[in-house]
Amino acid sequence: MPDHWQRVNELFLAAIEQDPAARAAFLDQECAGNAELRAEVESLVAAYEQAGTFLEAPAYEVDAERPDADPGDALVGRRLGQYVVLSMLGRGGMGVVYLAEDTRLGRQVAIKALAPEFSQHDKRRERLRLEARAAAALSHPGIATVYALEEFGETLYLIGEYVPGETLRDELARRPLPPGPLLDTGLQIARALAAAHDLGIVHRDLKPENVIRTPAGAIKILDFGLARFQGPAPVHADAPRLTEEGTLLGTPAYMSPEQLRGWDVDCRADIFALGVLLYELGCGVHPFEGSDASSTVARILETEPRDAEELAPAIPSRLLRAIRRCLQKDREQRYPTARELIDDLEGTGETIAEAPSQSPGNAGASQSTDDGDGGRLTPRWWWEFHQLCVGVLYCAMLYPSWAARAWIPRPWGSVLFFSVLGAVAVAANLRLHLWFTSRFNPAELAAQRGRVFRWIRASDAILVFLFVLTAAAIADLHAAVATLFVSIAIGSFLGFAIIEPATTRAAFRRTTDSLPAYHEDTKRT
Repeated sequence: MPDHWQRVNELFLAAIEQDPAARAAFLDQECAGNAELRAEVESLVAAYEQAGTFLEAPAYEVDAERPDADPGDALVGRRLGQYVVLSMLGRGGMGVVYLAEDTRLGRQVAIKALAPEFSQHDKRRERLRLEARAAAALSHPGIATVYALEEFGETLYLIGEYVPGETLRDELARRPLPPGPLLDTGLQIARALAAAHDLGIVHRDLKPENVIRTPAGAIKILDFGLARFQGPAPVHADAPRLTEEGTLLGTPAYMSPEQLRGWDVDCRADIFALGVLLYELGCGVHPFEGSDASSTVARILETEPRDAEELAPAIPSRLLRAIRRCLQKDREQRYPTARELIDDLEGTGETIAEAPSQSPGNAGASQSTDDGDGGRLTPRWWWEFHQLCVGVLYCAMLYPSWAARAWIPRPWGSVLFFSVLGAVAVAANLRLHLWFTSRFNPAELAAQRGRVFRWIRASDAILVFLFVLTAAAIADLHAAVATLFVSIAIGSFLGFAIIEPATTRAAFRRTTDSLPAYHEDTKRT
């Protein structure tokens, strides 16, 4: 079997290097009539093409860094029946979510609409209907409620519960969860999944972006857009099947092996995704994360993850065993139902009695300031550290710039100093603003990064030029100070050209580019 998967992986990596038009001929030659081998490779290629840049930022965050991006606010201020659209909450590849006021019932709601390019797409419209039916069939405090499915003009709108709060992705960006909140989070998600599975509904797209924690600490699962009705229960007897065996839907980084291969799935696919999510929340890293989308997919299919105990020894042993069982590649070895998973998780209570008492809702805030021995330095922390250090360093350079002013003939000394002062004021203040936003208002961070990105890059480049110019002007009189200016100029150049792009990619890596539904944290402008 290892040799088989090694061959599959070799062919997969070779296939994605081929021109799409030449892949079929390439596989004909390499697979030599081995239909099973070819099916495995084609499944991986399909998952790779669907994944795209699923380890990069989601669509709405990428758009935030493009000043020419469509803000997606076409409906803002308009009235749709009894609903007045107030603002856009989030956007993704298939649709947009808006915050609206229900004028009849006097409450705020979330309205999910298909993107204009999909509004006449029959399958996308039917999938939105399916999401409405799936969520409306559920009544559980851990699942966002769907109120109605409306059609205004020729566009379908799903009206749902507006859930303020923060996604688990944003909690994870600060620091992994300690044992107590991790267990509570796992139990809440498992209970919500059990309620869905009891009605024969498989979510199929469970991931940190689709789980939100409210300010009160309650967990809500969002976005049943890829839900699958399983079994003959009457509540969904007439539901259409929009996918057949061999079709891939979901987020590859959280797909079970059978889902990646395009096989038919059941509730155990959600249990695998929950195992990935709990591992990631507890350890701070994805269990199968590779250097790119294709290697992550291959790892899910081929390799076992590093034992979570090595990365997070504080996680109690029974919770570790539950995560290992969720991550079994053979679904027959996973928990057969979410109810059995809940039984095991509830049995871990006595093993975390000595863990620091902390409510789940406040876990992220506590972690963001706790640098004790149990903490781990995440990519987001390093990004924040970089912003803070560079901002402080720029401010510190004002003193030697002021001193150099007196060593340069008038008026050029003053011109150089005030030019440096202006560039420092922009670069340092905006970096400190990003640091503060990341620490204390992470829901706004993507929007703020998008607004200030060009300003910071421009001011960094100007400062490099001014530092070099100042060094050249004082080199004969004060070589030591000139050396300082040159050193800072080189460091600044390397920082904005190489170091900062790398820390930014690591800190804001995402596992999906699909639409997170119904929550305040996706607010982007």
